[in-house]
Amino acid sequence: KRAAMEHSIIFLPHDILFFILIRLHVKSLLRFRSVSKPWKAIISDEKFKKTHHDQSKASSPKNLLVQFNDGVFEFRDLENPQIAMRIQKFPLKRFQHAPALCSCDGLVLLKSHLAYKAYARELLWNPYANEYGIFECPYVEAYSCKIPHACGFCYDSNVDDYKVILIYKSFYAVCSVNRNHWTKKMSGHPKVRAPNDLLYECSQGISIDGCVFWSLEWKINHLVGRNSTIIYFDVKSDELKELPRPDFIRENQLYRLASLKGCIGLFGGNMYIKTFDVWIMEQDGRKLLMKIGTFTVFCGQFVENTVLLGCTRNDELIVQTEAGLRYLIIYDPKRHKVVKSVQIFPHSKHYIIPICCESLYFPKPNVMRKRK
Repeated sequence: KRAAMEHSIIFLPHDILFFILIRLHVKSLLRFRSVSKPWKAIISDEKFKKTHHDQSKASSPKNLLVQFNDGVFEFRDLENPQIAMRIQKFPLKRFQHAPALCSCDGLVLLKSHLAYKAYARELLWNPYANEYGIFECPYVEAYSCKIPHACGFCYDSNVDDYKVILIYKSFYAVCSVNRNHWTKKMSGHPKVRAPNDLLYECSQGISIDGCVFWSLEWKINHLVGRNSTIIYFDVKSDELKELPRPDFIRENQLYRLASLKGCIGLFGGNMYIKTFDVWIMEQDGRKLLMKIGTFTVFCGQFVENTVLLGCTRNDELIVQTEAGLRYLIIYDPKRHKVVKSVQIFPHSKHYIIPICCESLYFPKPNVMRKRK
């Protein structure tokens, strides 16, 4: 029976097989590689993976990637975060406790702990296909830089490549992943406090349409006040640039950077009032998107203990909040109502949860390694 099935599959036209397989989820594709040699050849082909990747970005449901202390990553449905769909561990045991920093198109950037080596390493991982790569900035030893102040990860559509950005006190480094090529550029921020090596502090950039955004004052983070500067990495020029300071930010106001509807946004307001505003920056300028009540806490406390992760298909806001970022809340701004509240972490946590799309694709420079 199995031989008969394989015989019938072998003679299916390649384009029909491609058309069928390209619409399947990653879990099914990984399982179907063992059906027959033609199926495995198609699924393993880099062109197929890239096409599946592009289609997944446009149409597939998004998932939340939750990291726990024991090194386990848990996939949760973006629309129904109370549902844990599967778990995964990073393939190499010595890196299984590396914190996830940020994600782009289903690829996750992690940073190794200093306990493994005198200088931390960057790890790029596709948690769905369980493929990974290890990067090491070639400039850190010369400058005695153990931990970058900030990091980012984005896609450059002009050259079809992903880029890792590491910002240090006197320079920043850019790695073109497909070419495994590093570039160093000088850019000093003398007033910026150095990160805590013991806590592995590293501010995660927000990636939006070929740019990565951070806020800069006495340190690089996501909080934006009256004296803050919003900086961003422009993938077209590989340069760090500044945005004009938002004119709506006043004294005693605090905002936080967020990604909303494919644009950079800010949410916050007066630190002593129990409401906050959500602003979004579009091509024609900034506009006030909505006003939201923060229930029983003041805006300043809420912004410091809250990460606005994005939106559902119904334009509901997905918020990671409470001390330690332990809860996920889905808020409907049209009804001014919390739709769902889910406790993700039973104990205090500080990890930002990346949003990922399913994909088999992974860049293939020489340093990339794979575990089957």
